[in-house]
Amino acid sequence: MALSQTPEGRKKRNIPIPGQRIGRTVMAVWLCLGIYVLRGRHGAPFYSILAAMQCMQPYASGMWKMAKKRLIGTLIGAFFGSIVVYSSRIAFGDAFESSAFHYLLLGLGVGFVIYFTVLLKITDASYFSAVVFLSVSMNHIGDEQPHIYILNRVLDTLFGIGVGAVVNSLHLPRTRDRETLFVSGIDHVLLREDRELTPFTKVELNRFIQDGMHLTVMTKQTPATVRDLLKGVNLKMPIIAMSGAVLYDLKTMEYLHVEYMRQESAQRLAAFLHEKGRPFFVSTIEDNLLGIYYRQYPERDILDEGQMREDAWIGEDGTQRVSRYSWEALGRLYERKKNSPYRNYVHVDHDVLDHAVYFTVVDREERIDELCETLFEYDWGNAFHPVKDTFDCIPGDCILRIYSAGATNLARLRELKKLVNAPKSLIFGGNPASCDVVVPENGSDRTVLMMKKHFEPMDIRGWKNIIRL
Repeated sequence: MALSQTPEGRKKRNIPIPGQRIGRTVMAVWLCLGIYVLRGRHGAPFYSILAAMQCMQPYASGMWKMAKKRLIGTLIGAFFGSIVVYSSRIAFGDAFESSAFHYLLLGLGVGFVIYFTVLLKITDASYFSAVVFLSVSMNHIGDEQPHIYILNRVLDTLFGIGVGAVVNSLHLPRTRDRETLFVSGIDHVLLREDRELTPFTKVELNRFIQDGMHLTVMTKQTPATVRDLLKGVNLKMPIIAMSGAVLYDLKTMEYLHVEYMRQESAQRLAAFLHEKGRPFFVSTIEDNLLGIYYRQYPERDILDEGQMREDAWIGEDGTQRVSRYSWEALGRLYERKKNSPYRNYVHVDHDVLDHAVYFTVVDREERIDELCETLFEYDWGNAFHPVKDTFDCIPGDCILRIYSAGATNLARLRELKKLVNAPKSLIFGGNPASCDVVVPENGSDRTVLMMKKHFEPMDIRGWKNIIRL
């Protein structure tokens, strides 16, 4: 293939919507300071605030994991720090604080504290244990009553963890729709203009799934591309991919349904593309493996635009020739995709049409339009479902994927609803003709907010969901 790289577009700046986590953190800080005042300004609110902020996690499991690390680390560090402080004061008195032996003991103590967490198999708490140990044994060894600081240090952490847990667990009363199958597009719907998920979108989608939303995506992309684009989103439902050609389970990595081209149709399409001088990929699925086949052409059979004629694509010796521009455009796509572990590109010297799912052609957009118009002039052209895409190519180019006419999103959606026993569905996308909920261009966070209104509307009947632990 031509090894020319597609230049990356400059990412545009996007101002994210402030999330609930920011508001909850502000509330936690105020509560920690209020507790400090109610305690008669004893202790250090800094440690309460720090513990509360660290408990502000997007998921409940992360909150409790952090709370556990913080609490255990504080108790271990305070315990061994108090041993160092009191044993040193008994043995050496006040002079111990500035002695070389004190410095030696600090280093050994930190090592012992960390090793202790290893022995207990709680290494996640080692950092907090070491910090608290040093705080006690370095900064408060000269206090008249160091136990007061140690007690307050533990209490501050406990108050902070409690505040963080309470603030992070309180929610508005909402009901949840666990029957509807929520279906979302990806490009221009969940992704920003730079084709990335915002942190807010990723967190909210995972929270929806954790709270019981039946969520899937419907896309023209392959499962491999979906895996890359939605990395970090824990989709549990099978997805509708390749413009409705497949149902794919991301967890088991299995194709649950594949809409293949008929052998006769694939042969006609390959002959048609050869006649038009357009090189192509043939994507096949066999034994749950996606194979992408392409033919190599000698330089003499690759024609420049000035040599392009309707009768130029088949040589006198029967050799097939192709457009140089289309060949190089296909090469750019190959360079972008070839390193994916989920795609298998295979160079062949003849067309491989068994188990064909779709053909891929890349060219200038106006030539792709002409190619589609010509295809449908044939009686057998209605056997195909062409889909155009401008992602993954340079400006002015277009990717054409040609599927079987039976490869439609709605056909796969009907199958998926039966599979997951969903009585109804709600499609989020940008095309009013094919969507139930139309989202703005490059919806991203706004798409998620629209999903939230349908999945968990505020309702006093959802009072049981006020506290989520």
